[in-house]
Amino acid sequence: MEIKKIKKHFSDKSNRSNGFTLIELIVAMVIVGVIASLLVLYMMGSTEAFNRVQSRKSLIIDATSSLRKFTREAGLTYKIITASSASFQFTTTLDTNLIIDYEINNDGTFTRKLGAGNKELVSGGIDFNNSYFNYYDVHDNVATPIRRIRLSLLFSRNSESTRFTADISPETGREQ
Repeated sequence: MEIKKIKKHFSDKSNRSNGFTLIELIVAMVIVGVIASLLVLYMMGSTEAFNRVQSRKSLIIDATSSLRKFTREAGLTYKIITASSASFQFTTTLDTNLIIDYEINNDGTFTRKLGAGNKELVSGGIDFNNSYFNYYDVHDNVATPIRRIRLSLLFSRNSESTRFTADISPETGREQ
């Protein structure tokens, strides 16, 4: 009878060791949690880098399209009406009656006004503070008007910033 009890005792113990104890389960959950949190941190870094690249790409696309439009129109300047560090107003050789005005506003936006009050925003969501127009070879003599215009734009969006510069020689400044 004694041998049966011992056998029964060992057989009960072997049945219990087939499962996990509560401590083993908690240790396994902690290990899985640590691995998962490290994986999430790694993925967040990659996602943040991807978002920064996409933001920069969008900024460059907006900048190049704005500068391309300005250089195309300013290169065909027929008559300069006003020229300051914050604006450039002119008529083109294509339509001498249509006034085009590019302006860097106090609120940090870069706008293009076409004709009488028709306002078109060249780029939205971009901060243009620290942007300016420069003019070279400006003389009082009518025969030597502005020969070159430099538009320097500091594009800033979502903590990304890039400076773009365009040099334009308007039609009015070219030698005849």
